[in-house]
Amino acid sequence: MKRLAALLAALVLVSCTTPLERGEQLYREGDRLGALEVWRKVPPDSLQREAARKRIAEVEDEFHQLVVRYKQRARYFERKERLAESILNYRLAAKLEPDDRETMAHVQELSRVLATRKIAVHQAYKDAFARGDLPEARSQLIVLRQLDPFDPDLETDQAELETALRGEVDQRLALGRRDFNAGRYASAEREFHSVLDLEPGNESAQGYLSYIASGREEEPRSPGKGAPSGTVAHATERPGANATEAQIRAEGFYQNALAAEQKGDGFAAIQQDLRALEADPHHAAARKHLAAVRQRLSPEVDGLIESGRTAFREEDLQAALDQWRRALLVDPENERALAYVARTEKLLENLEQLRAEPDGSKSHR
Repeated sequence: MKRLAALLAALVLVSCTTPLERGEQLYREGDRLGALEVWRKVPPDSLQREAARKRIAEVEDEFHQLVVRYKQRARYFERKERLAESILNYRLAAKLEPDDRETMAHVQELSRVLATRKIAVHQAYKDAFARGDLPEARSQLIVLRQLDPFDPDLETDQAELETALRGEVDQRLALGRRDFNAGRYASAEREFHSVLDLEPGNESAQGYLSYIASGREEEPRSPGKGAPSGTVAHATERPGANATEAQIRAEGFYQNALAAEQKGDGFAAIQQDLRALEADPHHAAARKHLAAVRQRLSPEVDGLIESGRTAFREEDLQAALDQWRRALLVDPENERALAYVARTEKLLENLEQLRAEPDGSKSHR
């Protein structure tokens, strides 16, 4: 079948009787460099010379725009310490401009930096995992994935770590729930805090801890006040005794939102509130908090949109998206931000499609 397809493609190309038509066929197939090569061979005395020159100018302008966008993406990823993604985009730009020695030199330097850092971080991960320090191993693996998400060896390390973490987290959550349901709140707190050591922000642990704290605040008014420390006299008095797991998780997300706001990250707070409401749409405190944070940040929306427009004009599409998505967290129905995001995502999709095309990156010069 592959041979038949290749034969048919060759026949179609041959059927294009003029260089202009052959170039257009290659262009439609995604081989822009091949198209340029064909058009450049149109003889100066040919009637098609002027049309070919026009198409050459148009496609070279497309190339220039692509190069700029690839380089801006590369710089964006480099700023974020996402070096493998940065290198990929620099290389894509260099394939469109093979004579750009400065870019290739920078790619080589970044590649050396990436290789050195990966070796060091991976060793730190293995050492932490070997001594059972799962939180540290997790931190190192996050750095590795940020440096090079394309590394296939990461999948093995990720599966290894997730299995170990999941087992520990599930075990400690189960112990915490058991102690919580038995009214042994001090030991339940210890288990839930140990969960957070392994998985910071775990919404279930955060939710249970919040219920324990709220129960302790109400303890002086409870009929079971005289009970031993860390216990409750009656099951009906236990904090969160009738809460579902979804409600507990929602409470945990809400607590994460409060913590994010306290750290000054209102956008992360909004994301956590939205997760709380997704887990439990009736969580009144999360809904109220979400509205309050959005109202507080609403004066920033216009500035975020303009900042995104500035980044877009500079062809820094990723940075533009970051700004507009923040604006949409605050004002989800903002028509300008929605339109800008849709347009930019389409442009990035086209860049990804070009990267994936087998013939689109060939150098014919």
